[in-house]
Amino acid sequence: MQQQEERNWALAMHLGGLAGMLFIPPAGNIIVALVLWLVKRNESDFLNHNGKEAVNFQITLSIVNVILNLIGMVNHWDWAWGRPGFHYWYVTDISIFHGTRGIIYLVNIIFSIIAATKAHNGVLYKYPVSWRIVK
Repeated sequence: MQQQEERNWALAMHLGGLAGMLFIPPAGNIIVALVLWLVKRNESDFLNHNGKEAVNFQITLSIVNVILNLIGMVNHWDWAWGRPGFHYWYVTDISIFHGTRGIIYLVNIIFSIIAATKAHNGVLYKYPVSWRIVK
């Protein structure tokens, strides 16, 4: 594989997670990055490194989103009646958690673009906020 082709695939791995997040919100970010990494990981160490980094970063962001969704569901539980319900905290709670998820999406956009740019330049990049699950 030529060096430029290798760099393009690494760029696609990082931007694939971002594209997956936009088009298949629940888990597309993980699926796209994972599929690209699984297909290309044996072709070079550079692609293997970039793919693992992209997958780990997308998994980390998805875990944070799940946690925020669970917190949001708990906050919207009407404890007095023991059932889901709307109460006077609804407006503030929902705006706080949507704002937090918006920050997660913004972090994904920023760091995916940085990683894609570094990969396209042939630099091995490590996301600063990533739980290294795939080794």
